[in-house]
Amino acid sequence: MKKLTNLTVVAFIGPFIATFFVVLFVILIQFLWTYVDDLVGKGLEWYVILQLLFFASASFVPTALPLAVLLSSIMSFGKLAETYELVALKSAGVSLARIMVPMITLVSLIALGDFFFSNNVIPVANLKFHSLLWDIRQQRPALDIKEKVFYGGIDDYSIRIDKKDKNSQKMEGVTIYDHKSGMGNDVVMVAKSGEMNMTPNQRWLAIKLYDGSRYEEIPPGSGHEGKTYPSSRLNFKSYELKMDLSAFKLARTKEDLFKENSVMMNVNQLQYYEDSLKKILKHKEEVPEELTKPYFLALTDTNVVKKDKTSKTAISHLSENTLLLSTLPVPERKMVLMRASNNARALIDIFHSQDKDIEDMKKEIIRYKIEWHRKFAISIACLTLFFIGAPLGAIIRKGGIGYPTVVAIIMFLIYYIISIIGERAAKEDAITVVFGMWVSTIVLMPIGLFLTYMANRDAIGTNFIRGLTYIVRPFRKLFIKTLPGSVQIEVEQEEEKDINSI
Repeated sequence: MKKLTNLTVVAFIGPFIATFFVVLFVILIQFLWTYVDDLVGKGLEWYVILQLLFFASASFVPTALPLAVLLSSIMSFGKLAETYELVALKSAGVSLARIMVPMITLVSLIALGDFFFSNNVIPVANLKFHSLLWDIRQQRPALDIKEKVFYGGIDDYSIRIDKKDKNSQKMEGVTIYDHKSGMGNDVVMVAKSGEMNMTPNQRWLAIKLYDGSRYEEIPPGSGHEGKTYPSSRLNFKSYELKMDLSAFKLARTKEDLFKENSVMMNVNQLQYYEDSLKKILKHKEEVPEELTKPYFLALTDTNVVKKDKTSKTAISHLSENTLLLSTLPVPERKMVLMRASNNARALIDIFHSQDKDIEDMKKEIIRYKIEWHRKFAISIACLTLFFIGAPLGAIIRKGGIGYPTVVAIIMFLIYYIISIIGERAAKEDAITVVFGMWVSTIVLMPIGLFLTYMANRDAIGTNFIRGLTYIVRPFRKLFIKTLPGSVQIEVEQEEEKDINSI
């Protein structure tokens, strides 16, 4: 039995590690493709990009693990079946269920590790990732002054150059508008040539202008009279100007501002916030008497009703005085009706606001519930997809990256689509959160157990295998087309032999 354990675990652990990092890399590339517009042109340091990718890759681990388990289980059992090791073990009286026991134990440990990672590491990684991504999105584009275009990226300045040397920092035809005073472009500098350099600490942009003039309008109230406003002119051979570039540095926001987001909490925090919101929601649904009592002035007016202990008694007395309005003079009657109309509108606005707050709070509670269930559902998905992948590997009897990869992608897409549909339906409150987050497990786990049972009894015949082969074949051809021409011919010939042997 020890040799059996070593055989199955070694056959599984190698493909699992390889497929896990491949899947994680693919998801990371997809992330870069999604956020490339937020990263390009910001002049970010290399270590900032590495930090963002590190935190992003950590948050993708729970998604990559189930797919890696599915693919590696199909590959490992497919290889064991292809080399007739499963046949030998079965002929020795060892059932498929017994062969799967070491791998079930290993996958269970992976599932527990996935839950621990999702509950303890992912909230911290999401917090740092989203806070860093927010700061990057708020970051200004890198300093890029183009020819014959006004550049206003630097605070209080607008710069235009006619020509610049790509190999040096020299410029020709420089025009700079200085509006630090807040009164428009009251300072203008024009020079035939110039050069610009960054200070060593990247804090200041030093611009040296040559052979130019500086024009400045003198503001009102500076000692001159009349409607004309004089200006000063300064001709210079050399003029140096420093511009503050501190706004171009990446400013980090306090992470505490993001901590209340549901994806940045563990199970205990999610439960705490959910219970707190439920208490607040219950209080809001029970509309306090203090909220409406000020608008029912008649209930507190001793001239209209008698002071009783309950509001029901007061309302009954009020109904006996329904003709009181007709006894009032017409001007006062209009005033009373207008006040009652205003009070009614105010109450309608209050109840609309209450309904909006209650609806938003219910959605927030649903988000917390979804994240709570997600941490468990993704872990159980590792076991669910293993019970699908292991018998499928024994059925297709092929190792490598051909059929196993295609079958794994198809099954994972089915799992992913069902999960997304269930989660979105739960977010819209169309179904319960429990059913929405566990629907993929509810659907696929019985299928996996059924396939395991049938494969264990060798009850799946050649017709099923041939049908599965013809279903997978079109997808496999698409994969084969990405290979070199000579490899394509060899793979296609091997494929025909495999189909004919079934």
